[in-house]
Order: sequence, then structure tokens, then C-alpha cells
Amino acid sequence: MDFVIDFIYVGDGDGIVIWGRIPNEQDFVFFLDGGNAEFGSKVVEHYRKWIKPNLYSKRTIAFINSHPHADHINGLIEIVKEIGNEMTWGIYNDPVKFISDELRHNIKQSALKKEDADIEHLYKSFQKVQELNELCEQYGIERREAISDSFNYNEIKILSPSREFYTEKVQLFTNIDFLKVVNYQKTFSQINESNELLKPCDVVDEKNDASPENLSATVIQLTDSKGKKYILTSDAGVESFDDMERNGFNSENLTIVQLPHHGSRRNISTEWIAKFSPSMYLISAEGNEKHPRKAVISCIKKNVPNCGIYSTHKNKGTLSYTTNRNIFPNRNWGSAESL
Repeated sequence: MDFVIDFIYVGDGDGIVIWGRIPNEQDFVFFLDGGNAEFGSKVVEHYRKWIKPNLYSKRTIAFINSHPHADHINGLIEIVKEIGNEMTWGIYNDPVKFISDELRHNIKQSALKKEDADIEHLYKSFQKVQELNELCEQYGIERREAISDSFNYNEIKILSPSREFYTEKVQLFTNIDFLKVVNYQKTFSQINESNELLKPCDVVDEKNDASPENLSATVIQLTDSKGKKYILTSDAGVESFDDMERNGFNSENLTIVQLPHHGSRRNISTEWIAKFSPSMYLISAEGNEKHPRKAVISCIKKNVPNCGIYSTHKNKGTLSYTTNRNIFPNRNWGSAESL
């Protein structure tokens, strides 16, 4: 199988369309997240203009929700509302299935009482998962868990989370007492511009503290007909990549790696920047001081000097990569400008 991977600009969110093709046989289209609310229609418009007219009659249309944060799931819900009747599978992250009815009730009551901002945020995520569940029932979409042992094919596989790692993180981020102690909604300290340039890797490694919800996010690996690999990381983090490595991941033949969490320093390390060492790093980001973080970009340039770095914020358009131009239509798009 070969692929077209389209990173659509959806602000500070992910809206990725994966178009896989077995030549002269079958097409597969996966909508990987959809950005914040109101970006879903933009992703559908892209699909209808640039992909759907060129699909074989034998096709599979599906979605993948990496995790139920608003900048990933809200736009995806809009996509399913518009073209759910075309979809066969829904592969997604549903933490609600991994907790008891009693805990679910307690989270709801705490959120309604506004006891803690993180609990309110979690409850909103639960509501979005339920909305996606109802859409799957409405359109007859088969639901599959976004966990490495539930969806794992040669060309398209989930590297993380493993079931054990996912269960551990869900138990942590649904723990009401824990959420009342930590503060993931906090504003972070001011950026020191000189350190960003002079000591970028020190800044990157200072604090890798992605939230347990983000660490539970789905990491996808695509492998093309020549054995080259492409990693889509969503909002995963260093612990997620360590989980992948424990389960047999190796970084050979990596062409593209998506920088996790819009290029945040909190979800990557100097070690993993160098360990991935792809030909290209791609980023879905708004282009603010945090996303992508200057220190992360500088650290990549220091450790992987021949790697191209591209972000959707650069021209606020679509970044696209085609693994085999001989089997996909030429869309006559120009070259992207690196950071």
C-alpha cells in the first residue's frame, strides 16, 4: 500500500487525512482527528475536492480519534455528521469504557459543581466521546479501540498506547483526588528567548510532563510499499514513545514523524528527537510562542541537521506528502517552505 498524507491547517489542532491505495484494487481514507469546532467542514471540503473524485469504487472510509480533547475530537464529530453515511470504521480513544459507572457518576457530579477545572475538562471530553458513540450508532459505524492490540495491520498499525499503558493512564487521569491536586490548566512561565536559541536542548529536556490524557493519545505508523515508515503522534509524549519501544518499535526507515502536541517542548526530548531522526518532522500548529516551540525546532536542527521541518502554520494551508506519485493523481501543488 502507498499513501497520501494531508496535514490540513486547523489552527492549534490536528486535522489529518490519510489516503491509502492498493493500486488497481482498493482505496482507504482515514480521517485522523478534525481540529476544533468549525474546522470539520474544512476537512470535509478538502476530501470532497481533492480525494473523493479520484477514489476507486472499492473503498473504505473511516475515522481515527486519537483522544477526546476539543482540538482533536470536535472537528472530527463535525466530519462524521457530514459524511458518516460513507464510513465503515471508527477507531477511537474511549476512556469511559475503562472506568466504573460509579466513577463516571462522581466525575459528572464534581464537574457540575465546578469543583475543579481539570475535572470539568475531563467531563467535557466524556460528553464528546458519547456524542461520537451516538453518531456511530446512527450511521452503523463499527467501533474499534485505538489500542495497539485492537488495530494492527502491516501497513497501518497503532504503536501506542498498549492496553496496559492505556489502562494505567486512564486510571490516573480519571482519579478525582489526583485531579484536584494537580493543575493541567495552569499558565506556563514566560519564555526566555536567549535560552531558546543558546540552550535549546536544555529547554526541551527541562520538563517532559505531558498530561496523562495526552500520553494516552494514539500513535499511528504507516508503512509504504518500499518499507518506509511514517509516524503520526497526535499529543503523545516521551512516556508514550518509551511504551512503543518496550513493545518492539524501532526507528529504521523513518521518513516522516509528526512532532507531538503541535511542537510543544513538553511532549518530546532530545533523546527521542535524535532516536526518531526522520527525513522530515511535520507539525500541526497555530504558530504561537508555544506551538511550535522555538527551542524544539532549534534542538532538531542541532541533532538532526539534514532533517526538513515543516508546519501547517507557515502558509496556513495543507502540507501533503505522497509516498508513490505514480499511483496517485497529480494535484499540481507547489513545494512547502521549511522552518
